[in-house]
Amino acid sequence: MDDASIEAELIRRIALGQRDAFDELYARYSRPLFSYAFKFLKDRMMAEEVLQDAFVKIWRTSPRYNPALSRPFSWAVLVTKRLCIDRLRRLKPESIVADPMELQSNEATHSHERNPAEAVATKEEVGRLRLMLERLPQAQKDSLSLALSKGLTQQEISEKLNMPLGTVKTSMRRGMQRLRQLMSHCYE
Repeated sequence: MDDASIEAELIRRIALGQRDAFDELYARYSRPLFSYAFKFLKDRMMAEEVLQDAFVKIWRTSPRYNPALSRPFSWAVLVTKRLCIDRLRRLKPESIVADPMELQSNEATHSHERNPAEAVATKEEVGRLRLMLERLPQAQKDSLSLALSKGLTQQEISEKLNMPLGTVKTSMRRGMQRLRQLMSHCYE
């Protein structure tokens, strides 16, 4: 048996709750997954936390693993990558304000660095964007507002709005398409 077959069997056994299979998979994957997370996040402590979360997720989702869709290691890397992305999304840089619709940036907050005409144009843009956002159906407006103002992931928005994840994804996609349409009409 090749490594992928052995690892797929380990995942099958993990799905049955066999701790020894989990320990063996951990021994095989912990170093490369930690290395991946560390390169992605550039922070040792966060990488260690993501690694732990990844193995918890592997344990919990092992019954849904399908070897026909991906190799075991590829699946584990994907689990880790998604957790890294979620971790980065949760970090809130100092430059993000409570209402990102204000389009403030580090440069913009220094009035002496800003051209007055540029400030007026930005204010007009923000006003147009707010008006367009108000014209969206409620579900699209709610999901996009939570993503923009709170930085929530689609999963978090799904939980907060008590909507199925697929509905949130569709709502956000349609909302963005509609905003693009509305914006394009503003500049014709």
